[in-house]
Amino acid sequence: MSWRSRVFLLMIVFFCSQSRAYTPVEKSFSREKIRFTLVDEVQEIFPDTFPHPAVLRLEQEAARNTIAGVHVMIAGLQGTETIAFSVTAPDGRSPSGSRWYRLIDVPVAENTGLDRNTEKYSGRINPYVIRRAPFRVYDPFQEQSSPIPAGGATVALRLELPIAADAAVGTAPYRIRLNCGGTKADLRFVVTVHAATVPSLDRSTINYINWHSLDNICSAHQIEKWSEPFWTMLDKYASLMAKGRQNTFWFIWGEYFTFDSTGHVVDFRRDRLERLIRLFLDKGFTTIHGAPTVGRRDWLGSLDMLLSAHAADGGEVYAQSDKGRRMLTQMAERIIAMMKENHWEDKWVQGLFDEPTEEYVDRYKQLISLLRSLYPDIRILEATLTTQVAGDVNIWCPQVQEYQADRAFFDSRKKAGDQIWVYTCLSPGGPWLNRLLDQERLRQVYIGWACAKYELQGFLHWGLNHHTAKPFEELVRFHMEGQYLPAGDSHIVYPAPAGPLSSHRFEAHRIGFEDFELLNLVRNHDPAQAEQLIAQIVTGFDQYAADVAAYRQAKKRLLAAADRAVKH
Repeated sequence: MSWRSRVFLLMIVFFCSQSRAYTPVEKSFSREKIRFTLVDEVQEIFPDTFPHPAVLRLEQEAARNTIAGVHVMIAGLQGTETIAFSVTAPDGRSPSGSRWYRLIDVPVAENTGLDRNTEKYSGRINPYVIRRAPFRVYDPFQEQSSPIPAGGATVALRLELPIAADAAVGTAPYRIRLNCGGTKADLRFVVTVHAATVPSLDRSTINYINWHSLDNICSAHQIEKWSEPFWTMLDKYASLMAKGRQNTFWFIWGEYFTFDSTGHVVDFRRDRLERLIRLFLDKGFTTIHGAPTVGRRDWLGSLDMLLSAHAADGGEVYAQSDKGRRMLTQMAERIIAMMKENHWEDKWVQGLFDEPTEEYVDRYKQLISLLRSLYPDIRILEATLTTQVAGDVNIWCPQVQEYQADRAFFDSRKKAGDQIWVYTCLSPGGPWLNRLLDQERLRQVYIGWACAKYELQGFLHWGLNHHTAKPFEELVRFHMEGQYLPAGDSHIVYPAPAGPLSSHRFEAHRIGFEDFELLNLVRNHDPAQAEQLIAQIVTGFDQYAADVAAYRQAKKRLLAAADRAVKH
């Protein structure tokens, strides 16, 4: 571990060990005795609450080409202990590829709103949260090697066991040994591997994207954009995104162009863009998403549409001005040529204007016509807030609650040949599936199940790493006047000196999309059975069984059905 990583870990340990003024919702622990427990990886964990009763043996069933994960919580520590940990397979050896992580707790300053944003937005209490704010919850985690300093009253560890695509089918008990300053524990993690195999990333049957920020990568890691250290760090982010089963990535046109004061292209850094695209494609990503090129001037009444690129004079460029149309045209011509010359046309989808509403429809249609005049076959993906763009959009991406409220329309667009994706962001709140910190981790898992229920073709979220300069502290962050983003909306991975950290929510999201693939496998063999499996725990984006035991029973039945499908 580098000195920077050690300093970072010590800072986190100190930060996490400070006193917290809130009331636990389960049985509190004291420091009278060191205690150990295994925790299901889809169960949220709090640093001030020890699950009761303790679990010393935990069973899990897994498909091949996945990860079997389990969490270990240790409580009653003085903070001065050294914690040693290890895992052995039935043959007594350390499992190949096994990894240990230390979970880090982060603050939830305010609860998600009943409708959207935080509760302050509408002033209504949201009863569908896992806990009343303020509180702390484990989310990011950093890879560790044994031993580690305790540093606080509680420690949470994560163990990951990779299940290879050709792994032997059967049950294996893994032995987890812990030693905390002389107090020892011997736990069992029993994994049953099934014949069913989750397809590799490049053969995924659903699109999944988190929008990433190159600028935040640079600022968080103190590197210069487009330098070799930048490309090394971007590779680490792409690898983590691929681990989470993200198979779609975006690029922003304006980052690769410079213009003169009249709006003519002076330079197109095609080399940079091609290098970025190839970096992601080499990881197994399958879809290239051109980011929306036009944005609102503001959300408070103006209907001005501004180009997301700047001319040499540095002023705002109105998308429908002569200069704006010239800049849009010249960028599009070069992007289209690059896609065709690299034979990437079938992988490319393009956004124009994020979240169009009725007020913008006429302007929107004019700019879509401009793009289609240059490339009639361009596929338009849009996070839509209106249904008045039929014929202009090829890939619809409504918020989950809007999709569910207007299923008949979206089903008609699917029949017409369009694709239907969905997205979440600072809304919806309340009982809806989203990926916020004060919601059950099962909600992140169930996004995959709900997408399977409705046979949707993609999921989008804006917040991979759009954090502030304090990513471990400001989980509820300012958005615009009168609005704060709910806890965790802005980012689902965290920056550390050596690279990005995954999170409890990110891995739960991955599990859900692995389940989607298994459900799709069963549906191809027996559609009725797939529907029955889903209905046992998910009946809508706002109706589901928020119980880990119920999920595990459903997962067991899903794997058995997937095994039967494989045999046929």
